[in-house]
Amino acid sequence: MRFSKGLATVVLLAALVLTGLVGCGPGDRGSVESDRAALVAFYHATGGPQWNNNENWLSDEPLGEWFGIATNDAGRVTELNLLPLNMLMAGNNLTGFIPPELGNLSNLERLDLAFNQLSGPIPPDLGNLSSLEDLNLSWNQLTGPIPPELGNLSNLENLNISYNQLSGAIPPKLGNLSNLEIMTLYNNKLTGELPLSLAMLTDLNWLTYQDNAGLCMPRSMQSWRKGISIVEGPDCPPR
Repeated sequence: MRFSKGLATVVLLAALVLTGLVGCGPGDRGSVESDRAALVAFYHATGGPQWNNNENWLSDEPLGEWFGIATNDAGRVTELNLLPLNMLMAGNNLTGFIPPELGNLSNLERLDLAFNQLSGPIPPDLGNLSSLEDLNLSWNQLTGPIPPELGNLSNLENLNISYNQLSGAIPPKLGNLSNLEIMTLYNNKLTGELPLSLAMLTDLNWLTYQDNAGLCMPRSMQSWRKGISIVEGPDCPPR
């Protein structure tokens, strides 16, 4: 029986997919090995050898045994939280920058890198973390604008990027965070008016944006403001 060249190609590609040698295209959600590669890149980008606690990192132990990592039943990374319990305010001595490879952790639900010395921008690649519910990058030295790609995080409930040096306007795309309950933006260098699109955040119950470089809430959003339990930040002056 003869196979046409086209059929043979299809058979070969199917075999490669089944053996894991190639991905499944746009629907491919990664693997334990791609999670490991992302964590290795993160370790090297943030001064891993100098962390206060880096137990089992870069070892052959399962990823769930690496300090600060939680995994699901399939071994995929669901949590990256590097705050030692006995020294929360001191962080874990992360330096350097947040690498774009973190955006490959497709099962990640919690990312907490607070109380460190991370610098540089927030990578737009974090907008790929479609399962993310909790993002805490506070108390670092991050600079640059808030990436509009963070508006892709449709499952996000808590966004905390306070106490950094972020600048520029709030991206209107953050109004797409339909499950957001807490937004903490204070102590940065953010400017301009809060975008009207934030009024789409009907589940928001805590909003703090004070101590920025002129960031304010326009008067047209006052009715929305009254529906939020806690709001800390100035109104824009009359025009």
